[in-house]
Amino acid sequence: MFRSFLQAEPRPRAALLFLVLLAGILAHWFWNLGWAFVRDPRAGLDFGPPLVILVRLALSLIAALLTFVPTYNKVQQPTSESWVPYFLAFQNGFFWEAALEAMVRGM
Repeated sequence: MFRSFLQAEPRPRAALLFLVLLAGILAHWFWNLGWAFVRDPRAGLDFGPPLVILVRLALSLIAALLTFVPTYNKVQQPTSESWVPYFLAFQNGFFWEAALEAMVRGM
């Protein structure tokens, strides 16, 4: 499955789609932190201790690995290059919990 994927897709595009998906997952994390700051600005923007940040980054990478292939299958456009696949990859990263749940229900 992965071998045919890697041979069929130009690597820079696949890597960029993966990075955009990961950026969406990290943006979702920042979105939640940002709204907590908006609700109570006196508390400050708290990212947590360095270990918490590392764990969140590791979990984001795992979530990106789990949701990349279904996302890639959704955004395949063999005819021409477009920005739409990148926006969809970001959106699927931002809403990765829903994307993963939909993938599991579809199995």
